[in-house]
Amino acid sequence: MVTTTSIHDAAAAGDIGKLQAMLDEDEELLNAVDSNKQTPLMLAAKNGEATVGSILAECGADLQIQDGDGNTALHHSCIANKRLVTSMLLWGGSERDVQNGEGDTPLHVACRVGAYDSAWLLVENGGEKSKRIENNAGKLPIDIAKEIEHKDLVEMLEKEDDYVEES
Repeated sequence: MVTTTSIHDAAAAGDIGKLQAMLDEDEELLNAVDSNKQTPLMLAAKNGEATVGSILAECGADLQIQDGDGNTALHHSCIANKRLVTSMLLWGGSERDVQNGEGDTPLHVACRVGAYDSAWLLVENGGEKSKRIENNAGKLPIDIAKEIEHKDLVEMLEKEDDYVEES
């Protein structure tokens, strides 16, 4: 019998053969959640397993599922700054403006951890609305980048936008 833990382990490790065998045996495992309410796609995303992520997405994995903290696979790929996974998730239709339990969009979390590549992908691929969403603390993504002193992100966000400084 296949357990949810084993499919999560296979996704996190990038074990394509094991993953495909498990999905062939039980396709319901595609969106199975572990004890942290994370799906195989989320674990692939946070570990930069773009091929596994693509396979899961092509098999119909739900890109919008949120874990116990409200993070989607896109949040996880941005936190880990996994550019290829972030690109694949955006191309696959992952919602860029979904907010987690803290009200953070994927762009907020990318700015918090200094994930320039992921932030750039979000902004360049339809992230205009994301730049204007405040989290639960009332902060925009650029506010977070400024607080943490991620100057490259601040410059990119200001350059890519017509941000108007509020006094």
